[in-house]
Amino acid sequence: MTRTLITPLLSVAMTTVLSTSVMASDLANIHASACGTDPAKASSIAMPTGALFVRGTNLDHAANADEDFPAMVKLKMVYQHDGYAEVEHCGGTVIDSRHVVTAAHCVKAKDGSQWDRIEIVTGDASLESDKVIRRTSHTAICHAGADNFLANDIAIIKLKEPLPREIVPAKIDDYRRPTVSPGGIAIAAGWPVTGDRAGETVLKKVPLSVTDVEWPGFITVTSPFGRMEGVCQGESGGPLLTTTNGHRSIAGVLSGIQQGTNDHTGEPCMMAGYDMYYTPIAAYRDWIEDVITLCSNNPDECRGTSESSFFMSNAPSFETLGRLASVAQFKN
Repeated sequence: MTRTLITPLLSVAMTTVLSTSVMASDLANIHASACGTDPAKASSIAMPTGALFVRGTNLDHAANADEDFPAMVKLKMVYQHDGYAEVEHCGGTVIDSRHVVTAAHCVKAKDGSQWDRIEIVTGDASLESDKVIRRTSHTAICHAGADNFLANDIAIIKLKEPLPREIVPAKIDDYRRPTVSPGGIAIAAGWPVTGDRAGETVLKKVPLSVTDVEWPGFITVTSPFGRMEGVCQGESGGPLLTTTNGHRSIAGVLSGIQQGTNDHTGEPCMMAGYDMYYTPIAAYRDWIEDVITLCSNNPDECRGTSESSFFMSNAPSFETLGRLASVAQFKN
C-alpha cells in the first residue's frame, strides 16, 4: 500500500538567477551544493546495471523507448532500513551519457533522513520490459537556492556508470531562450504513481496548454480541454517537451501541482483543469553546464553531502501563497 509523505508547500518564491563562470573552483562558487550520499557510507547492496553493451550488438535495446521522450528516466530514491526499504518516485531526463536533470526536491535530504542510492531505469517505455537499462547513483547536485517553496527547484544526478550510446540525450532549452510561451502547447510525460491512472507501468504522455511563463519562476500548464488530466505526485522532475520549427526541446522539469486537487478519498490530481508548474530550464542552462563541467573535472567536490547557506529566493509573496503542492515523494 502506498502512503503519502507529502508536506503541502505554500508558495512559489520569485528568484534571481545568476550566470556563473565554468572556471569556478568549487560548488559554492556556482551556487550549487552536493545533495547525494557518501558512497563509502551507503548501503552495499549490489544493483543490476542492465545489459552489457558490446559494439555491434544489443541494438534492440532502446528500440522501444518513446519516440518523443527517448531520454526519459524513472528515478527511485531508496531509503534503506534494517530489513526493509522505502522508495520515493520521480522522473528525469538524460542530458548526456552520465547526467540526468531532475527537480531538486526529489533528491534533497528531508525529514532528517538521506536516501542511500538512486535507481535509474530508462531505455523502454515500459518499466516491466526486460530491455530496460538500469543504473545507480550516489551523486546529486542541487541548486544552492532550492528551498521549501520550490524556488530554484533543479538538480543534476551523475550516474555511477555511463549510459550506452543507444540512449540519445535530450536537447534542452538554451539559456534565456525558452521555447514556451503563453497560448502554446507542450507535452508532459511520466509513469503515473498517483491520480486516475496510478500504477500504470507504460509511459504516458499528455498535451498541455501553457498559460503562464514567469521568469525565472515557473511555466504553468493545464489541460487544454479543462479535463482531469496531466502529471501528478510521484512524477516530479519529469520533462515538459516543446516543438519549435520542427525541433524538440525540453523546456522544464516538473516541480509542483495546484493544491486542493484531492478527491474525497485523498487522491490528488482529481480536479478538472488543475494547474501544473515546471521549473524552466532556460533559466538554469548555464548553471547546468557549470555543474557538469565542475563535477567532471573535480569529481571529489561533488561526492557526498554538504551544506550551503546560499539562498537566492525571496520570501513568498501573498499573491502566490497556497499555490503549489510538491509532486515528488511517495514512499512505498
